[in-house]
Amino acid sequence: MKKYTWRTHKVVRETEDTVTIYFDATAQKMTYLPGQYLNIRFNINDELLIRSYSLSSIPSDRYPAITVKRVEGGKMSSYIVDHAANIETWDVEGPFGSFILDQEIADQQQVVLLAGGSGISPLFSMLKSIGSTRHTPLLIYSSKSPEETIFFDLLTSLEVERRLDICYSFTAPEFVSTKMNHIPGRFSLLVLRSVIKRLVAAINDTHYYICGPVALMDLYRDALIGLKIPQENIHMEYFNATATDLANFETAGSTNEVIITHYEDSYVDDQIQTFECTSLVEVKPRQSLLEAMKIHAINVASSCNNGTCGTCWAVKTTGIIHMHRHDALPPEDIAAGIVLLCQSYPLTGDVCVTLQ
Repeated sequence: MKKYTWRTHKVVRETEDTVTIYFDATAQKMTYLPGQYLNIRFNINDELLIRSYSLSSIPSDRYPAITVKRVEGGKMSSYIVDHAANIETWDVEGPFGSFILDQEIADQQQVVLLAGGSGISPLFSMLKSIGSTRHTPLLIYSSKSPEETIFFDLLTSLEVERRLDICYSFTAPEFVSTKMNHIPGRFSLLVLRSVIKRLVAAINDTHYYICGPVALMDLYRDALIGLKIPQENIHMEYFNATATDLANFETAGSTNEVIITHYEDSYVDDQIQTFECTSLVEVKPRQSLLEAMKIHAINVASSCNNGTCGTCWAVKTTGIIHMHRHDALPPEDIAAGIVLLCQSYPLTGDVCVTLQ
């Protein structure tokens, strides 16, 4: 995971409340996989905001892209949707996420993508990455209306070219359509199961990728479980995960001291200089490393506090920790010792962590 400064290449308005930003990353290219996301940092009204946005582009695209939909009360999303065309540079960090299309599976069998609203972004990246195959992907997509459906025209083109099967649910009360794949109103368990049984040839061997509002994701999951789909074939991307539950987690009831290597900026002769610092931090039972570090006034970026955004990542060099959630980290990052501080609890007294 690295930090980048990208410039705006172009901005495309997808719907009234949604834009796609294409970045000029020629000088600072990012290596990522379909389904992953990045973090965007902005100072808005003197407040540092960090938010996660899925890449809607694919690695072979010349310009990496994110698609941002305005969220009610969302400071960052509203700012981007309103001002993206006037933003010249972007502070980017990533990539993050283990919600990744298995390319080998996609090459050999059908893939089903289940989306809602802006949850189409990582699934659109996955869809574009699926090459020529005799197994046509299936997209099940809930939105308010065709006009408010992100990538509607592009998805229609893929459908016309017989590269994609689609079943829509349009929830706007005034929506009317005679098309068989346009369902007025919300999806139900019965409708979802009927669609899957009708359009998926090998139900139990197929892999399903789900992203969207939490309630809709849970509905999709319940429909799949009702069809006895193996759990390992159901892949979900939660950006609004529930708070960490430590009810069944014990830290041996002991306080551990953790060595933190971090960097602090100071003014020297009216110029900012960065110094490497080492701090000994006391971490109490059931207290995360992030909580302890903030108590000790160590400057560390954080956002979601539930292990989904990846902002508070660091490198564990020694010792043993329990990482309660690690949704933002792919297996190779975990193997490299990367941890999420908001989800990390030291189990031994020899833990050392380095902030990047």
